Amino acid sequence: MGEPTRLVAGRYATIRELGRGGMGVVWLAEDRVIGRQVALKELRTTETDRVLREARTAGRLNSPNVVAIYDVIVEDGVTYLVMELVEAPTLSEVMTRQALTEDQVADIGLQTLNALEVAHAAGIVHRDVKPSNIMVLPDGRVKLADFGIARVMDDPGLTATGGIMGSPGYMAPELFAGKHPSPASDLWALGATMFHAAEGRAPFHRDTTAATMHAIMYEEPVLQRTRGPLGDTIMALLAQDETRRLTADQLRERLSGRTTVVKPLAVSEQTVVIEPVTTYVAPNTPTHADWDEKPKSRKKIGVFAGAAAALVVIALAAVFLLKPETQPGAAAAQQRPSSEQPPSSTTSSAPSSSSAAPSSSAAPSSSAVSSSKPAQTTQPAAQPPTSQPKPPRKTLVLNRHLKSGTYHFSGTPSVGTPAGFNVEFSMGKLAAEPEPGTKPLYACRINNSEDHMTSPSSTCEGQTVLGTLGYIFTEKPSDAPSLPLYRCLFNGTHFDSNQANCEGYQLEFQFGWTVQ
Repeated sequence: MGEPTRLVAGRYATIRELGRGGMGVVWLAEDRVIGRQVALKELRTTETDRVLREARTAGRLNSPNVVAIYDVIVEDGVTYLVMELVEAPTLSEVMTRQALTEDQVADIGLQTLNALEVAHAAGIVHRDVKPSNIMVLPDGRVKLADFGIARVMDDPGLTATGGIMGSPGYMAPELFAGKHPSPASDLWALGATMFHAAEGRAPFHRDTTAATMHAIMYEEPVLQRTRGPLGDTIMALLAQDETRRLTADQLRERLSGRTTVVKPLAVSEQTVVIEPVTTYVAPNTPTHADWDEKPKSRKKIGVFAGAAAALVVIALAAVFLLKPETQPGAAAAQQRPSSEQPPSSTTSSAPSSSSAAPSSSAAPSSSAVSSSKPAQTTQPAAQPPTSQPKPPRKTLVLNRHLKSGTYHFSGTPSVGTPAGFNVEFSMGKLAAEPEPGTKPLYACRINNSEDHMTSPSSTCEGQTVLGTLGYIFTEKPSDAPSLPLYRCLFNGTHFDSNQANCEGYQLEFQFGWTVQ
């Protein structure tokens, strides 16, 4: 026997439950005034005013790719959204049943972009674009759901960092730095969604929220089966710097099929490579461009070949005409080992303290042999002082580990990981050896506890010393990319983090900097 029928606002009669989650319950209902079926979302939230405000705004959106909101009702302390009924699987569900082609991924991306452009034009940022919020109808049409609603839901699948709500694996990196959601952050989320659809896996999903955040901010996802324009477009959406991310217009141009290749970056965004100059090229000398002209001219090739031959003849004639006569015995002197040659009469290039010593640098050459004119000596160009190259820095990867969801341990290969701890992610690298601007960092165990902590104190602040992890930089290093490292508190236990807000928990202090 089904659920008993309820009448909401004297108008919407519930028929059956369509779905249930942390945000509430969605009912199939009938609008008895108009006589159509609708989706009635019963929200579990106390932020009624915000829901009403945002639902009114979202209700003004008019797009075939947006799940329409018809009404907002507050009755007996419960908030209801009356929405367009779309009975179709989400993109998440579609991906579990089949692999999508690149054309399908591009089409889903383009239709989702349609919805986002309408919203952005109305001043609305979705804030939670992800596969489970995209519905794919049997005819291929796409509907984007939950405009302006996701951030106020009490959904276990959502997280709040610094007051920002969203699904961690699809949140743009700038949001973790405290910036407000923007159209650019929606496009980043669309890029992460398209990556998931094309590859069959989420680009930044990790076992914990902290690891996922770290991946978004410091790791670059790798496309394994998507290549060409679609792959380049997805990666251009996932640019860390939102100012270099594709705009909606650029994305539309790429996905609509008007271009078959990805446009290059603007000149100011390209890396300019200047080739080293190794030879002097005389004016009017044929270049590769001349040879590559189409159609190629046999007459032009013949002219170039004749000119080149003439140059060779002239050069050879100059050598024979200008070559001075060789004195008897000169050839023999040139063939002697350098240690047997007599001192050269032109020793201005040798140091005065060793002018009488044999030197291969003072060996006579054809220009140094006596002739009717006195030989001219040439001072060699001053050589820059050579410096010993700095040896590469030896480093130790600093990994954060977790046990029982509560206890953390930061370890490097120099200190063994305690039993029961599993690695979460890397927090950068410590110097393996002391160097200027570093200090030792120690692994510690809290006495009479399973908790561990990292400390800059050789006594571990009165706790048990497990060993030296490595050497942390006291100032941000200038010769390598770096990450800050902080010590934090979580319900009385210690953990280390690269995030200044300690991932929403209590900050103790900053150790210094690790390198990447």
